[in-house]
Amino acid sequence: MSLTTPDKIRTFQRKLYCKAKAEPAFRFYVLYDKICREDILHHAYWLARANAGAPGVDEVTFAQIEERGLEAWLAGLREELVSTTYRPDPVRRVMIPKPKGEGERALGIPTIRDRVIQTAAKLVLEPIFEADFEDNAYGYRPARGAVDAVKDVHRHLCRGYTDVVDADLSRYFDSIPHDDLLKSVARRVADGAVLRLIKLWLKAPIEERDGDGRRRIVGGKRNKRGTPQGGVASPLLANIYMNRFLKHWRLTGRGEALVPRSSPMQTTSSSSAAVVRRRPWRGRRR
Repeated sequence: MSLTTPDKIRTFQRKLYCKAKAEPAFRFYVLYDKICREDILHHAYWLARANAGAPGVDEVTFAQIEERGLEAWLAGLREELVSTTYRPDPVRRVMIPKPKGEGERALGIPTIRDRVIQTAAKLVLEPIFEADFEDNAYGYRPARGAVDAVKDVHRHLCRGYTDVVDADLSRYFDSIPHDDLLKSVARRVADGAVLRLIKLWLKAPIEERDGDGRRRIVGGKRNKRGTPQGGVASPLLANIYMNRFLKHWRLTGRGEALVPRSSPMQTTSSSSAAVVRRRPWRGRRR
């Protein structure tokens, strides 16, 4: 199965991007039905499958879905969305080792059904927000990455900037306030059904298991911060929230270049940025 975006979806994404770029204050009000489109859900499934990953709390695998009938499974998923009866499953939390033996990091694993719907939403929403994102942001964006951020830093050094300060935003994903994040999304999205869908993902409960395998549910509706680690939509949501800060940095003319980049470890809950300064940095150089 080809992972190349079908022409019909690509054309639709291009229209969204062009509209958003041409009208920075425009709010998109009919998007939910696009997430429910059969072709978008179908493409979203194969994108999610290509990323593989472990099953979620329901223990359903891609192989099982295809064995039982993919088209019927997708039709059922679409019916849940159209009838607004869809509710995300709890996110399975597992601990993975950090690089260099520096302890463990929590990773959330949504079920495949949730991954597919999040991917469908990302296909629709990403072109809109890509039109707004600052040019100096490189993390978790199409055709961009940490290597491009390093090249940008190098260009600034060649232009006379003399110091680079590498900063780590510890637990950034875990600390994003839900209310402010939803307000950031709502600046571009007026479709209440889409905002409700995102809120459902943010409020999804977390399933943990202790050393004896006992199941425990935490988080849920009481949770006010964080976007689920491992969720397909999480990097996009994190970038939407971060963009407010990047725009403020540019508009206030701080005199330094800020180059945000994601960590090479895509499962990390941290983000990082390099600040490139023209003035000498007072303090110890690294």
